[in-house]
Amino acid sequence: MILATADESAVVLGDHKASLRTSPSVSSQNQSAGDGGLGGEGHATKAALPLSDDEIEEYSRIKCCVCGERVRPEEVAEHSRQCVLAPAPNLRLQLDKWCLASASLTAPEQRAFLHMRRTEELARVEKIEADLSKRLTQLWWMSGRFGYIVSSTWLREWRSFVGVGRPSSFTRDRPPSPINNMDLFDLDGSVRSGLQEGVQHDFHKLEQPMWDFFQQVYGGGPALLRYNASGALPSLVDEPATFEGDWRDLRPFSGTGRVFDANSGCGFDGEIRGGFLWTCTGKGLLRSGSHFEGRVSKGLPDGEGREVRPDGTRLEGNFREGKLHGIGKFTDARGVVEDGEWDNGVLSGI
Repeated sequence: MILATADESAVVLGDHKASLRTSPSVSSQNQSAGDGGLGGEGHATKAALPLSDDEIEEYSRIKCCVCGERVRPEEVAEHSRQCVLAPAPNLRLQLDKWCLASASLTAPEQRAFLHMRRTEELARVEKIEADLSKRLTQLWWMSGRFGYIVSSTWLREWRSFVGVGRPSSFTRDRPPSPINNMDLFDLDGSVRSGLQEGVQHDFHKLEQPMWDFFQQVYGGGPALLRYNASGALPSLVDEPATFEGDWRDLRPFSGTGRVFDANSGCGFDGEIRGGFLWTCTGKGLLRSGSHFEGRVSKGLPDGEGREVRPDGTRLEGNFREGKLHGIGKFTDARGVVEDGEWDNGVLSGI
């Protein structure tokens, strides 16, 4: 940890010269005393004003250049152990599975194992692509499409490994390293601008089953999930999304994440189950078949929101455990309105 003192002159911990530096107040006193002697008057110099308790407290602490906190000298060691910068997602180290798998294999066994992996991985990818080409689009309350982004640099290494790309000395005797998307990021963790799509350029688009296959075999990342509301396979410039959990029919099914359609406002921030809003904030479909916008808890409206039931009935206001509770409005399918204060789904006052 690099530390600097609170005053203008920087002091590095452990600097043996720091004690030799003369403070401004002492220098000014010596100079003033010297001036008095040269003048021959022999008059006494004015004494410097003493520091206040607050000033003593301030200047006795050392400022941490990482978090900005001022620390007592005796607390520097403990603070240095606790104050660390978390690495950006693109700079986190990833486990190389090949190093573990090959450690106990002889050279002939490694060559046989690599041949088997090349054959099986290529066959698996070809099957995934064939299945995706025959897959029919399934309807969901979010009409768009999801996809992942992978670095073309890493993808070229994999293509070289299985024999469909330009030969590379790196993948001649071993498979590619874990998926590495770090070349798509700046040092601050943001995605670089001006990146081009294509295997021979910067990034490539992958369907979710293909990304899951590569992730299962190689690991690495970080994952770059995107959502396109028009139904096209998303690119890097499309809406960022996150999701961890189970997928079905190329869409999130059960898990947690965040994704929203910028046009319709549909989406979720939190947990979904079975493809329905579960415990989250969002705009989408409930398991009951109702379309709801607002806060959902365990599959039921909870808090401020608006529900439209399959028969056309509309409920607006404050909900508790799926029922109007508090100020709200109920409009049935014929347009009859009941407006007022509700108690567990029962109108109690107008």
